[in-house]
Amino acid sequence: MTPQKDTPAGSVAAPPTTTGVGRLSLRAVGAGSWRRSPRLAVELLDRWSARTSGPAAEGTSGFPFEAVLGHFQAVGRNQADPDLIERLRVLAGSLPPPRTVHDRILANWLPGTFDHEDGNYDSYAAIPLLEELAGADGPDRIDAGLDGLIVALLADLLRFEATGLRANPNAAKQRARTQATFRALVRAGEIAPLAEDLLRSIPSSGTAWGDRELAAADAVLTRVAEPVRHAVRIAMLPTTNRHDEVMFIRSVQVFELLYRRIARGLERAVSFVDGGEPAAAIGEVTEAADKVAATTLLYRVLTTMPRESFAEIRANTSGRSAIQSRAYREIELRGAPIPPNPQAPPLSVEGVSLQEVFTAMPDGPAATALAAAMRNLDDAWRGMKRTHWGITLKIIGQVPGTGGTSGADYLRIAADQPLFPVLHPGTGEQDGGVRIA
Repeated sequence: MTPQKDTPAGSVAAPPTTTGVGRLSLRAVGAGSWRRSPRLAVELLDRWSARTSGPAAEGTSGFPFEAVLGHFQAVGRNQADPDLIERLRVLAGSLPPPRTVHDRILANWLPGTFDHEDGNYDSYAAIPLLEELAGADGPDRIDAGLDGLIVALLADLLRFEATGLRANPNAAKQRARTQATFRALVRAGEIAPLAEDLLRSIPSSGTAWGDRELAAADAVLTRVAEPVRHAVRIAMLPTTNRHDEVMFIRSVQVFELLYRRIARGLERAVSFVDGGEPAAAIGEVTEAADKVAATTLLYRVLTTMPRESFAEIRANTSGRSAIQSRAYREIELRGAPIPPNPQAPPLSVEGVSLQEVFTAMPDGPAATALAAAMRNLDDAWRGMKRTHWGITLKIIGQVPGTGGTSGADYLRIAADQPLFPVLHPGTGEQDGGVRIA
């Protein structure tokens, strides 16, 4: 499978006044009538279902992703044809047990096509699909799988934005978005170090606006394994036909996989402390701090979101709030015992937190060094939350959050809450006299 091409090289897909940042998606305006109409998707889905039923079932081979995706991406998930949605719902309930990675991809992708009434943050951003794929090569390769997906998602977003720039070379907002995404991809090794091989020899020049960025995206995507490239492409089911929602969904996906990666590192850090390997624990915490600090690259992309576009996205994603993020809350639980958030779904993790094993360490150089690493991570974590608060205030103002929170005010209060309260005496937490200086 080759990287998806939204427009032929050098062509202009739509008038510059209708598409791009703050406007409609090229996939909506440039879509042919066959994409907007559900007729072809329904027909091909029925043919596929009939051919793959019974003892001669062929697994997921030949599933009409192009036709189904074409319709969903052209009109938006919330405006997709009810008859097609119902067929996809029935199909999801009748699939045989998955045998291949492509079987698992389809099984984890389908629920996102009919989540209109019971959807959440995970189904909105196809997180189960991406997490399933990250572990496809076994438990020892999950970190590498997460990093590879992060880079592939950024490259796919760059291809989308660069295509928009080529269609609108004089659009300043589109140019700023594309350049911010290009910088995020070029420096993606800072958040996904195990996928740095995908970033080799990224082109740095081009003859027209978008050429350099499009070449860079393709240079990365051609190195990505076919199942990953396929999953990344189909994990884009925007609820609207707005150009900006593609960037928003990709940002959510990258952050979620990055949070999962950081949570896994903190889990290992706890095991290393328990196993008498403080140096290895310090390495994990230091790497986590570096990744959190590097999220400024991702936030620079998010700051290109126009307020009016996000207002429309929010109106179409009610019930799908970032407060539902499992990976984010797992990081906080791996950090220290915290009371449950009544506004978030319940979540628990096995084992003790890093703060708990740290406070049980004897005084000495190892404990002092670990405290310093934890403080760096704590500072980076709260700094990231302050950035999130500032961007939210800019984009949505003081309106309530989609998860029932007070919105920006909720994020402002959350930004003051440390990841490791034991390092902050006088905040109401028991410091126990351990190394907090």
